[in-house]
Amino acid sequence: MTNKLFGQVISGKGEGKYYMSLKPYKERFYNILGYYPFEGTLNIKKLNNNFKLDKLNWLEIDDFKYNGKEYYGVKILPVKIYGKIGYWVNGAMIRPKKSIHDENIIEVISKVNLRKFLFLKNNDIVIVNV
Repeated sequence: MTNKLFGQVISGKGEGKYYMSLKPYKERFYNILGYYPFEGTLNIKKLNNNFKLDKLNWLEIDDFKYNGKEYYGVKILPVKIYGKIGYWVNGAMIRPKKSIHDENIIEVISKVNLRKFLFLKNNDIVIVNV
């Protein structure tokens, strides 16, 4: 049985690109997902408030040190992301241990640029199948 999360595409602050470009994160995502993710995240505002993220079976990346700096772990959940015209792609929801986002904002990654591959722009509605 799959759970469907409905969300609205929103702009981020560009921080996902920085973190997704760091080699230790890239390697850890590869080990879990089997691919190197695109260097950036798709930010989605959760629309169905009854969808409980904390009830899902997340995988986890532990905290680590890299170039003398401490980085926080990330929860990861493989998903399928459906765009507005029926296209879909495998990806993952991520929940960094330390985040600037509210609980109603989720970040999604994939091996492709999700905005381009799914023809998405701000305010478009997407479905994330868990």
